[in-house]
Amino acid sequence: MIPVISCGGTPVNLSDFPWEDGKVYCNATFDPFSCWPATPGGQFAVISCPEVPGVDATKNATKFCFPNGTWMEKANYNACLSHGIPVENNNGFQGELATDYVSRIIYNLGFSISTVALAIALFIFTYFRSLRCLRNAIHCHLIVTFILRNIVWFIMQHTLVPIVASQETWGCKLQVAIFNYAQMTNFFWMLVEGLYLHVIIVWTYSADKIRRWFFVVLGWGIPLIIIAVWVALRIYSTSVQQTKSSVLQDCWLPYNSSQSDTLDYIYIGPTLLVLAINMLFLATIIWVLVTKLRASNSLETKQLRKAVKATLLLLPLLGITYLLFIWPPTDHQAVVEAHKFINTFLQSFQGFFVALFYCFLNGEVKSVLKKKFNTLRENRTLATRCTKTSIGWANDITIHKDHVALTNGNRNDTANGFDERQGIRISDHYSREDGLESEKML
Repeated sequence: MIPVISCGGTPVNLSDFPWEDGKVYCNATFDPFSCWPATPGGQFAVISCPEVPGVDATKNATKFCFPNGTWMEKANYNACLSHGIPVENNNGFQGELATDYVSRIIYNLGFSISTVALAIALFIFTYFRSLRCLRNAIHCHLIVTFILRNIVWFIMQHTLVPIVASQETWGCKLQVAIFNYAQMTNFFWMLVEGLYLHVIIVWTYSADKIRRWFFVVLGWGIPLIIIAVWVALRIYSTSVQQTKSSVLQDCWLPYNSSQSDTLDYIYIGPTLLVLAINMLFLATIIWVLVTKLRASNSLETKQLRKAVKATLLLLPLLGITYLLFIWPPTDHQAVVEAHKFINTFLQSFQGFFVALFYCFLNGEVKSVLKKKFNTLRENRTLATRCTKTSIGWANDITIHKDHVALTNGNRNDTANGFDERQGIRISDHYSREDGLESEKML
């Protein structure tokens, strides 16, 4: 058996190397962390630990090659851990840092809850005509970018590694490009949110004079141009690259979080600029708000409470949380891990907070939903009463035969629809009931 020794790119046959003839080998392979060389059956492959945060790169990781030439499913990275504990279970996370495993759970939970909440908010904004205005239209575009980014993230989580394993680099390149575009549109629609609030509150410009197409071009068009330039330069860089790159780099992904590619700053730079501009928008909006609160002669504590509330509401909408937790304040292990968890929580639940603050807790939305609920309840009550009325009509039909009427199974002597016990005509009774129901419907 002649194994393949290359983890990516063009396969290289071991016939060019002095391996013992007839011996069974495991082909070269890789996992999300490392490239494993071809290894004789029945032996361990030993490589240096990957250069990722929380890993001691001076230690070694191992992976066992079975005598039949197949790899053991999980590699052993336990010796690589400088802190934290390995997670060992049956779900394929052996050797993964406990902090990374918890972060993965938070991301999956946060993106799932956010996607459901955002989908409900998008339905509410688009279903009720009274909520269709420029402000809510901008919210809808931002919600769509959140949903798009979350969906692409879920797809990448389940398909990226198999695609990389099959060496179909075009597939992983496409996924990475789409995810970067979704991520950029998300940030640029946060910029549109900040710009709209700044124009309305600070510049006191009329919303009727704002052109919607300008926001659409800014939110969807500019990121498309930036990502197109990034993709073109990536393709050109790959074609002229002479040194061998890893498979993850072939998919336009960094090999580890500490390694950055200069080409990635084509979209990282504008993203940081968007966050900086939104930070400026936040400062000016809060300044105008505080100024108006002081002019209202309200209590100082009440003014402070309103200012703090407005600030907290704007943080997820403008993406300011990304700037607040962009770097950990110190290199202390506990601080770094706490920073990681906080950042993970805020990023994954950002969409949920946007849906909560700007849809579910919005006074206008609550009023519309309450009105709709009351209408449905009244219609249901009316339908129930109409059903009872129809049943009453069926039971009270008078059968005229020899001036004898059968009403509700009882024999009564009536003539021409006249009830001698009550002294009124049945037709007059139901005319009044129909009138009351008509008045309720008006």
